[in-house]
Amino acid sequence: MMKKVSAMFTALLLGSLLFAQEKVYLWPEKKGPGSEKLKIEQKEEERGGGNVHDRIISGITEPYMEIYRPSADVPPKKTGILIIPGGAYQRVVVDKEGLHYVKLYTEAGYTCFVLAYRTPNDAHKDKSNVSLADAQRAMRIIRSNAQKYGLDPEKTGVLGSSAGGHVAASLAEYHAKEVYKQKDKADKGPDGKWTSARPAFQILLYPVITMQDNMCHEGSRTNLIGPQASQADKDYWSCEKNVTADTAPAWLCAAVNDKSVLPETNVLSYWAALKNAGVRAELHIFPASGHGFGVMGASGTARDWPQLSMNWLNTYIDK
Repeated sequence: MMKKVSAMFTALLLGSLLFAQEKVYLWPEKKGPGSEKLKIEQKEEERGGGNVHDRIISGITEPYMEIYRPSADVPPKKTGILIIPGGAYQRVVVDKEGLHYVKLYTEAGYTCFVLAYRTPNDAHKDKSNVSLADAQRAMRIIRSNAQKYGLDPEKTGVLGSSAGGHVAASLAEYHAKEVYKQKDKADKGPDGKWTSARPAFQILLYPVITMQDNMCHEGSRTNLIGPQASQADKDYWSCEKNVTADTAPAWLCAAVNDKSVLPETNVLSYWAALKNAGVRAELHIFPASGHGFGVMGASGTARDWPQLSMNWLNTYIDK
């Protein structure tokens, strides 16, 4: 299987854009709650070259997810993965931390949902909560349509990278926090209660976790809660401080030479908090690859991260 993953790396280097089977806007009126009066233009920028795509999207007011299913010759699994790209809470790195993952996971039978979410650097109302609101809404749409997608609603989880890892970890902790009003049947079941947005698992790559002074990724913190944030806000948005026994089990990885999001104050502190709460967590600290390695930037043993994460899913989630 490792040889298969290595071959996929080569295919990604030479391949073109994947095309989604379906695009789903998250909100009934397209614009998310708190963004109705915001007049900004969504922009897409290509940072790659040749056939290597590296697009970033900014100015999102109409968040959506693109759906990718396994090909007909691949036995489908019942597990779905909501993929949340990073981008320092300023942009969405849709290829490098989104579509590049899709190829690997769909080849293994997973259905993937790549999220293009609102970021709090724009002037949304209640802007610190808009990314979390979009993640909650996406998870509820997936879960309420599980039969349509051929999924087990109890086996749908989240994968997040960098600041997207912070969105994912926040979802794992604040999945029941009411950050928007119920909209439709995707949000509520027959009993009128909220559809659960709790992910069944979380896979986090070099995640932003803490918002504490001298420990955090400053750009992500400034975009999320502002340069003059109170200690209460820093604590609220520091994921290592809000783990409970109900937090989703986690597979975590980072590189020891990550100079942007320090592993010792982010992923290591989160792993320790999960352990102390009795939550299953597997941690990999690779000797090289820096920050933002995704698939194509991974080097040495970090190149094995996709298969390692799938081994964990096969052992603990897909069983």
